Amino acid sequence: MRIAAFWMLAVLMAFPVPAGAQSAPLQEIRRILLGDALVPPSQAALETLDEVGLPTFLAQFDPYARYFPAREYQSPMSGREAWIGIGAELVARGGEIFLSVYRGGAADKAGVPDRSRLREVDGRGVAGLDAQAVASLLKGAEDTVVRLTLARPGGESFDVRVVREAFKPLDVEPVPPGDRQVLRVRDFVAGLTRPALQATIDFLARKGATRNELLIIDLRDSGGGDLYEAFDMAGMFLPAGTLLGTIQGRGEGSREVRAPSGEKYSMPLALIVGPDTASSAEIFAGALHQQGRATLVGQRTYGKCSSQTDARLSDGSVLRYTNRDVLLPDGSSCSGAGLVPDREVSGAELMDLAGLVQVLDGVLSGR
Repeated sequence: MRIAAFWMLAVLMAFPVPAGAQSAPLQEIRRILLGDALVPPSQAALETLDEVGLPTFLAQFDPYARYFPAREYQSPMSGREAWIGIGAELVARGGEIFLSVYRGGAADKAGVPDRSRLREVDGRGVAGLDAQAVASLLKGAEDTVVRLTLARPGGESFDVRVVREAFKPLDVEPVPPGDRQVLRVRDFVAGLTRPALQATIDFLARKGATRNELLIIDLRDSGGGDLYEAFDMAGMFLPAGTLLGTIQGRGEGSREVRAPSGEKYSMPLALIVGPDTASSAEIFAGALHQQGRATLVGQRTYGKCSSQTDARLSDGSVLRYTNRDVLLPDGSSCSGAGLVPDREVSGAELMDLAGLVQVLDGVLSGR
């Protein structure tokens, strides 16, 4: 599980709510699910749907379905806004909380190593707390200070003062170790992530990287995003016309997605994946892996090769539901199974980026 340790500067995007609109429009929800959901509930089950039981009903029918009151909805198609916070995401592993540090954010400026284990926030221990509770402890106004007690990846404890600040994360982050070409992609944002990846690769080339130098993309923190952005990004590394995947919707024929024409990158490619690598990130990785274009190192991915859509309801609220399944180039789905890396590593190894780069070097050199 991961959660951003940032807090939005702006109010979440909301649709206007008509006066007096207080309850979910159940009849609209019934009609949408019956007519458009990939696997619709039965008519009899839909008749039992009521306001109180809506969250439970959606969870039982579709694990990725969710109802958003109008003022709680933010479109997944929107780009990153400026956030206030420590500049890290919280990664929960084995009952402990680790910090996935954003480059250029407050924690990075304070010298916090990536994947440090969080022990205390302002003197309060976080043992036994879930990520949401820890995020609440980290919340604070801009320019205020929070004191963190951390353990380095090697185990040594230290304290650090971090000044909360407004920060807009990069869509593609160049990350250490050293001068290696390691790029972290956390989300696939429509219209933003592919050009950011292209611009970053071109920037590395201007700095002297050769087209034969290994490019590593870190997907450990990528929970997905826009499906077509993922396909477009995979197409950057494959010849035009190469099959990327097949989209299947209810009541409609299968539609193949193939790599478009345009500039192609031919350097060796490796992807780091883990249990949080999901949805569009899995489809991106699966397309490249099955076409023999990328080596995977890490741990088995989450296992969600389906697509959701957001339907705006009459009162401004939004229903999210699964409407399509996505097959990888060989016709299989990663849903429920995930992607198995070429080289699997332990949980401790997955937290160490420098060690993962060494593992990749070994795999690609045949050792």
